[in-house]
Amino acid sequence: MSEPSPSARLNLLTLERNIPVSVTVELTRRCPLACAHCYLPETRGRARPGHELTSAQWKKVLSQLAAAGALYLVFTGGEPLLRPDLEELCAFAKNRNFDVRIFSTGIGLDRRRALALKKAGVSAFEISFYGRPAGHDGMTGLKGSYGGSLAAARLLKRAGVKVKIKVPLTRANISQAAFLRALARREGFGIAFDPVITAANDGDKSALPLRLGQKDMKLAVKLLGGRDQAAPPEPSPAMDLLCGAGRNVCALGPDGALYPCLQLPVKLGNPARSPFSAIWKSSRWLKKWRRAGEKDLKGCAGCPDAAWCSRCPGVSLVEEGDVFAPNTPACDLARARRPGRITGL
Repeated sequence: MSEPSPSARLNLLTLERNIPVSVTVELTRRCPLACAHCYLPETRGRARPGHELTSAQWKKVLSQLAAAGALYLVFTGGEPLLRPDLEELCAFAKNRNFDVRIFSTGIGLDRRRALALKKAGVSAFEISFYGRPAGHDGMTGLKGSYGGSLAAARLLKRAGVKVKIKVPLTRANISQAAFLRALARREGFGIAFDPVITAANDGDKSALPLRLGQKDMKLAVKLLGGRDQAAPPEPSPAMDLLCGAGRNVCALGPDGALYPCLQLPVKLGNPARSPFSAIWKSSRWLKKWRRAGEKDLKGCAGCPDAAWCSRCPGVSLVEEGDVFAPNTPACDLARARRPGRITGL
């Protein structure tokens, strides 16, 4: 067996010691788009965007995160470009040794701002694309959004910022995967596919008809890497069939609320009001969560596909009401990944 990579060793070490090495920050839930699959009720008009921390408040929170050992920082939304202080916050985080990335639509970005974000130390941008222009605009609900996102991606690349296309795969756009791969190759962008469409944080399930069927899920596995990705992962005692949420990963909402992960919407406290270190160490929910393991996944006991499962407890909570329950997209993906079940592709 080969030695684990430095990143794998870092992941295991931070899991064992509960160091929040990776943090995702929602700066806002305002967004110019209304994507049909979005998990935020605010972008679909079912809730109004709430209070957002000021620049000064975010700097205090980021300083606490750096002191706790955080290294990787993602600014997201909503649309983080709607924050006029985005460059300022990126530069502040970079000066505290964060690797800073941005998840964005790119809508509204101009050359001046692309250069400013590069100067602020942003290492990479990830922008979602859904297919050809008409299909993309249909998914986002904004005519011209494909052109706006592509223009932004090109500006960022010219400014020296790495760009990755993110592709949420749905029944409507899986036939566009080859087009998007060709686009990424032609433009010099990275690309990543995500086959999981989830219910919204408020429990709304209107996006679920977009989920891939089992036949399309097999194609998605091929897009994710085919047979090389179908082998079961090496077991990790610290993970024990759960995940890093609340262990070495955390997230914060626009008002500063701390969550184990953006997809696990359990409010743990607010480091803009109480010290992050106290919440991270003393949260009753986190203490219980960190003691959990495979023994708690009673619904998954004996499952022949368990070794290929990348089950998300947040999806289980939102859709099944229980972080330990099986969930449909994880089961479908594990079934499609298992060798012998993807033959004939």
